[in-house]
Amino acid sequence: MSLLSTVAAHPLIAALVSVLALSLLAFVVTTIVTLVFRVRTGNMFPEGATLIVGLGVVAVYLNTRLTLIQFISSRGEVVSPSEALLNISVFVAAGVASYGGRRLGDAMGSSDRFTWKRLQPDLSPIVRATGRFITVTVPETVEDIEGYDPVDAETKRVIAGKSMDFPKGLTIEELHSQVIARLKEEHDIGYVDVDIGPDGAVTYLAVGQRAAGLGQTIPPNSVGVAVPTDPPFSASPGDTVQLWRTDGDETETRLGTAELRASVGSVATLVIDEATAAEVDPTADHRLMTLSANSHPEREFAAMLRRKDETMSILEIATESPLIGESLGSLDVTVIAVRSADGETETIPDHHYRIEAGDDLFVLGSPEALRKLESLEQVWLSSPDEEFDPQIFESNRPEDADSGDGQPQERTLK
Repeated sequence: MSLLSTVAAHPLIAALVSVLALSLLAFVVTTIVTLVFRVRTGNMFPEGATLIVGLGVVAVYLNTRLTLIQFISSRGEVVSPSEALLNISVFVAAGVASYGGRRLGDAMGSSDRFTWKRLQPDLSPIVRATGRFITVTVPETVEDIEGYDPVDAETKRVIAGKSMDFPKGLTIEELHSQVIARLKEEHDIGYVDVDIGPDGAVTYLAVGQRAAGLGQTIPPNSVGVAVPTDPPFSASPGDTVQLWRTDGDETETRLGTAELRASVGSVATLVIDEATAAEVDPTADHRLMTLSANSHPEREFAAMLRRKDETMSILEIATESPLIGESLGSLDVTVIAVRSADGETETIPDHHYRIEAGDDLFVLGSPEALRKLESLEQVWLSSPDEEFDPQIFESNRPEDADSGDGQPQERTLK
């Protein structure tokens, strides 16, 4: 008998081989099941089902071996402690291996390195026959959303013609929201504008990304500055703060009002007007004082724009527009200002205001709602970047004219 046969015949080695082999079986089966589930549904395989699949395949194998003939005595004797320990070890190891297979299968199914669309067969007829799922196919042409940063060409190429499965019985609204959520999650897209017909077919798709970087959110005549300071414990990004400089003789000089964007350690990033930024000394110590949250509603409005998915645009109403005579409340967008034909601007207009020819409506809405308004005759959509004056939202309250300490109050940031 060779040395290898002698080692393999040892009870401990044989038990270890059995444990490893059955654990590998559970790992492989769970990986395959998780991979298929991820590719077909786009969701992660449930944890409970992972144990059922992994331990189930091990139990099936052991039962096919003539009722555990290799693990339990065939003469019906009482199971020995070593045999019981071996069975427990097999199921414990198989359970751990199943979770490993779940993680590997999910990672492979969600990875962009593999083009599973080419490898997976067309199971749509079988899926439809079961009555459990419906298949939605994305158009071959993916548009860009106006007013947002474009998505890279490679991502649009992967999305074009993509097929997705969803549970049957969803309403058009539910299917609409799930298509948007799936595309955002799988392809890291900021915004999705999609039209779904009554039959559940996608007739239009456009994608976009939120403008990246601090510069995209800085108002005109303002700059972002990193200031060495000790931010207040209660301050958070978006808060309005006063900036004070501590001079060498322990006197403090108020520089102005700013908006806190971020803080790391003893350095805070502030958005302030250009004149105040010129007075910031990077070698001096500074102090921030948080102001009341309701003291500058125009800042809250700007912060809301950064948090929401909506974008701001201008609707130009021509003389024969079908919107003439309609109330602002009947629109699917939020109208924050109206500029009439004679140049007068009314901020936060009443919902009962009737639209007139020559009006410019400053609206806030989703890309889908804005696109539908633009499709109307004699209605033009334009970006507010060039012609929009942010001072129309600036507060004119008398208390902003003086800070209370005898010094003039700086113009607030929009």
